[in-house]
Amino acid sequence: MDYLRLLAAVSVVAFHYLYNGIHNGKVDSIDHEPVTGVAQYGYLGVNFFFMISGYVIFASARGKTAKQFAVGRALRLYPAFWVALIITAVFTLILGGDTMTVNLPQFLANLTIVPKLLDQPVVDGVYWTLLYEVQFYFLVFLLILFRQGKRLEILMPAWAILMFYLTMAAPDMTSSAPYLGGYFIWFAGGAIIASIVESGWSAYRVVGLLAAYLPISHFELTLLSGLKTLIFVTLLVTLSPAVRRLRLPGSQTAGALTYPLYLLHAHIGYLLLDRFATEENKWFVYPLILTFVVALAYALHQVVEKNPTSRRFWAWLFANTLGRFVGLLQRLVDLVLPAEAMAPPDASERPGRDGGGSAPPVPAPPSEALTTARSGAPSAASTRVPAGPEES
Repeated sequence: MDYLRLLAAVSVVAFHYLYNGIHNGKVDSIDHEPVTGVAQYGYLGVNFFFMISGYVIFASARGKTAKQFAVGRALRLYPAFWVALIITAVFTLILGGDTMTVNLPQFLANLTIVPKLLDQPVVDGVYWTLLYEVQFYFLVFLLILFRQGKRLEILMPAWAILMFYLTMAAPDMTSSAPYLGGYFIWFAGGAIIASIVESGWSAYRVVGLLAAYLPISHFELTLLSGLKTLIFVTLLVTLSPAVRRLRLPGSQTAGALTYPLYLLHAHIGYLLLDRFATEENKWFVYPLILTFVVALAYALHQVVEKNPTSRRFWAWLFANTLGRFVGLLQRLVDLVLPAEAMAPPDASERPGRDGGGSAPPVPAPPSEALTTARSGAPSAASTRVPAGPEES
């Protein structure tokens, strides 16, 4: 799973450095190359991130309280994001000129990860995917808060079927509000695959999986639909126990770097390319900039995400702020919930391979996504749907 996340991150980096930065005018010192024909599809790495995130969050949410889930997600998303935001803002102030700018209200709004809700633009274009991640986390959080976490494997196929129906019957609705279609179909698809890993195949899960896949395929045979199908099939490979047990060298480091690399690569890369790259030296400058950005991501991971002192501080901070708030919220919800909603799930409520009985838990990946983005893992509250990766 970690290597799959790294593959998604690399495809997004290629999209930005070889195609999008030049295409949208943020890098005007160099021109496109023939490789652009391949790199322009790298934005699909974001879709892959969303699907991996659905898989990972389904696995990690099982058995968690609302407080544990919320604190865990905040610890995963915010510390690295805040540091990356500061670094990106500094680079923008120094090298951005008139092309890329940042101001104080914009910076402060970006600290929330959802600046568009505050009517402020993102500091770095890749941040739009985090809004989708946060929205998906919030949906799962609400289900856990209202004691429905035990029904995730029932609800995720139902969600995919609903989105499929709306895509067919009311396509305009799917782009006007969150949770009704669009990128969310990828989250649902990943979660359904995780539920199959846990409980096996069933007719209901097959229908849910098809409901997630068919809108992605656009019901046509094109290069784009083929690439999206490949993403779907690649994650389906994890249904093999042999694949899930596979531990490749450096996989944990590769997975751990995905989120910091995603957060740091875009605008910093654009600024450095525009300042130092020319047609004559670009194939020398490209690897230098990529090496610099990877080193920066590695430093961020080591200092902020991996350092024990840093982790203890952030865990303490979120546990005593967000955790306390969610704990209070849970007590209020429990006061109004009927007693049966808080009872432990009956084994028959968890459809296994034969439609009932318990099953072993999904093995959680060694490190989690985007949030994308890390996952990292691009992944996002109600707002307009971004036009897509071209905004980055």
